[in-house]
Amino acid sequence: MACQNAIIKSKGRLNLAINFLINNSNNIKKNSLKEFFIICRRNQNKNKAVVILIATETDFVTKNDMFQKLANIILEVALFGKKKKDILKYKIMNKFPLFQIVNYFSNQIFNEYIELKQIVFIEAPFINFYLHHSYNKAACVGFSNYIPNLEQISKNLAIQLVCHTSGQKVTKFLLYKNIKIVTSKVLTK
Repeated sequence: MACQNAIIKSKGRLNLAINFLINNSNNIKKNSLKEFFIICRRNQNKNKAVVILIATETDFVTKNDMFQKLANIILEVALFGKKKKDILKYKIMNKFPLFQIVNYFSNQIFNEYIELKQIVFIEAPFINFYLHHSYNKAACVGFSNYIPNLEQISKNLAIQLVCHTSGQKVTKFLLYKNIKIVTSKVLTK
């Protein structure tokens, strides 16, 4: 049925019909994205972080070593950017734009559609994050002032946020409650 529609829409021109089918197959692939994978990284100065939500068709691809390497490349590039569009256009080794590398891995290596669904940039004087071992939950926290044991406090706060917010919206009360829990644990040690 799809082939017949493509021929009708292209008025019998085979090349246009093939292009129509190829373009529609991408829409079909996008609708098949069911698995979500979160990756995070902060820079060495600990004042900028990036959190990226990657959508895939299955979770098998995310367990692949090549996928892990691709994720690291994406994170390294993303730390230098400020917009998703700029990151996707960034040329690796001054040769290939990142979006071409992602498409190549998607089509040639994994044979599965991969999409960078969302990219979030966070900047603050100090940032830390926690990424759940399942790669489906993460928390990134930023601080504007230095306090003693900030590295440990921020990590514990991020862990508490991930553990206590399974799908629920983070409210000011929940955030305040988690800060109290974390600071009391750190101060008693």
